[in-house]
Amino acid sequence: MALALVLAAGPGSTQAPDEDAQFNEATQAVRDRDFRRAVALFEPLAEADIPDAQFNLAVLLRQGRGRPQNHVEALYWSALALLSDGDYAQDMVAELLDTLPPNAREEVVARVLDRLMAQAAEGQLDAPRKLARVYTELMAEPDLRLAYIWFSICHALGENRCAEGRDDAADEIAPEDLIDIQTEAGETFAGLPFALPPPEAAGASDGDQGSVLR
Repeated sequence: MALALVLAAGPGSTQAPDEDAQFNEATQAVRDRDFRRAVALFEPLAEADIPDAQFNLAVLLRQGRGRPQNHVEALYWSALALLSDGDYAQDMVAELLDTLPPNAREEVVARVLDRLMAQAAEGQLDAPRKLARVYTELMAEPDLRLAYIWFSICHALGENRCAEGRDDAADEIAPEDLIDIQTEAGETFAGLPFALPPPEAAGASDGDQGSVLR
C-alpha cells in the first residue's frame, strides 16, 4: 500500500519556524525511507496538535512503518487531525471506525475526550468545537445533549460555524428537555476559563459598558 502523507503543512498551519523545519525534516525522512526517524520527528509535532503531523503519524502507524502496525493509535491521531479540520483524514477515520472492534473504538474516543477536556479546562478556544464534533461524528451513537452543550459554548466564543451544529442538535431534542440542557450549557461554561472576561475587557471603564447589540 502506498503512503498517502501530507508532505507540506497546509495554509492554515500555525507552526513555529522550528516546528516547520522539523516537519520538513520528517517528510524528507519518509522520502529517504527512514521511517523510524520520521515517526520520531512527527510524534512531538503530533503531540503539539499540528494536524498534518498527526495525520502523517497515523499513516505510518497504520501501515507499520517505523513502528509495528497499530490501528488503535492510527485512529487516535487521525481523529485528532480530522477534528482540527484536516478533512484529508476523513477516509482513514471512517475506515478505522468501521473495522476496529467496539471496545477499541470506545478506548480511542475516551482518550480523545480526555485530551480535549483538558484543553478546554486550560481555555484553548478550539477545544469546544472539537468536543462537539466528537459527540456527533466519532460516537457509535451521537450524544445530542453533549453536542448541543459544546456547540453552544463554541458559538458563545464567537465561532459562527458552531451555530448550525447547535441548531441541528436542538432540532432532535424535545423542547422540554432543551431548557434543562441550556441551563447545563451555561453551568459548564461558567466553570471554564472562557467565562472570565479578557484582560482588556476587565479594565474597561463604566462609560464603555453600553449595549453593543442595538
